[in-house]
Amino acid sequence: MNLLNKLKPSSREASLGIILLIAIGVTGLINPRFLTGDGTRDLLTSTSVVALLAIGITPVVVMRHIDLSIASTVGLTAWLIADMCAKNPDFTWVQCFIVGPLVGALVGILNGLLVAGLRLPSLVVTLGTLYIVRGLVYVISNSVDYNAQEMPPSLIEDLGQKVFFGLLPFTFFLVIIFMVVIAYFMKYAKSGRDAYAIGSNPPAADLVGLKVFRRTFLAFVFSGAMAGLAAVFYLMRFAQVDSTAFYGQELAVVAACVIGGVSIFGGTGTAVGAVIGALLVQTIQGGLAALGVDAFWKSAINGLLLIIAIYADRLLAVRSEKRLLQQRIRERI
Repeated sequence: MNLLNKLKPSSREASLGIILLIAIGVTGLINPRFLTGDGTRDLLTSTSVVALLAIGITPVVVMRHIDLSIASTVGLTAWLIADMCAKNPDFTWVQCFIVGPLVGALVGILNGLLVAGLRLPSLVVTLGTLYIVRGLVYVISNSVDYNAQEMPPSLIEDLGQKVFFGLLPFTFFLVIIFMVVIAYFMKYAKSGRDAYAIGSNPPAADLVGLKVFRRTFLAFVFSGAMAGLAAVFYLMRFAQVDSTAFYGQELAVVAACVIGGVSIFGGTGTAVGAVIGALLVQTIQGGLAALGVDAFWKSAINGLLLIIAIYADRLLAVRSEKRLLQQRIRERI
C-alpha cells in the first residue's frame, strides 16, 4: 500500500474539501480574479503561515490541550531573525530556517514543562506565555522595525517569490510536505496513535501506562518549533517586521483547526483537515474582502464559524457515544 492510499481522506475531510470548492466557486463569482493563477497564488501564500501553525498545534489539540502562544512566538522569532540579519549581512536563508524553529522550540519547552510536568491547564499556561512573549517582543525591539533591505535576498526574493508549476508558492509547497508527514505520523506511528488515545481519555491513558508526559511535552515543543518556522514564512511573505507582527492571530489558527475537524474535546482530527480548514477560512475572508465587508464583521464571521464548528463537533461526539452505547447493549443482549 503506497503513501497516497494510506492517507486517503476521511468522510469529514472529503466533506470539507467539497465545502472548500464551493466557497472558492462562490468567491470566484464575486471576484473573477480569485480564480486566476495570480489569485490562486495569493490564496496559497496568504494561507501558508496559518496552515503551518495549524499543523503544529494539531497534536496538541488532539491530546485535549491548546497553545495560544503561537502567534506571539511568530512575532518574537520573526523580529529576532530580522535583527540578526540586519546585524550580520552574511546571514543566509539556511541560518534563518535553523534559528526560527530553535527559538520557537524554546517557547514550546517552557509550555511543555508547565503543562506536562506540573499538570497545569494548557489554556492558562499558554495564555500566560502569550503575554510574556509578546511583552518580550516590545521590550527587546525598542520600537525598531525592519524591512526587506535588512534581510537576505536569498530569503525574500529567491525563496519568497519562488513558485512551482507557475501556481504553487514555495511556502505552501513546504506546508504540503509537513501536512503529509504529520498526517502519516499521527496515523501510523505508535506515538501518534498514543496522542489520540490520550486525547480520548486522559485518565485511562495514565492507567494503561502510556507515556503521557513525554507525548504532551514533545507536542508542545513541536508546536513551538512550527511557530518558529512560521515566523520565517512570515518574513518571506511580508519582508518586514515590527513589534506587532502577527498580533492577535492565534484564534485564527485555532478556528482553522476546529473548522478542519480537529476537535477541542480531544481524540479527533488530522493535519490534512487543519490545512483544509485554513484554506476555507482564508477563502471566506477573500470573499468578504471582495464584497467590501468591514474588518469587524470579518472577525465576527470568523468567530461565528468557530462556534458552529465546535457545536458540530459536539453533535458528532454525542452521536458517536450513542452509537457505541447501543452497540454495547446489543452485544450484551
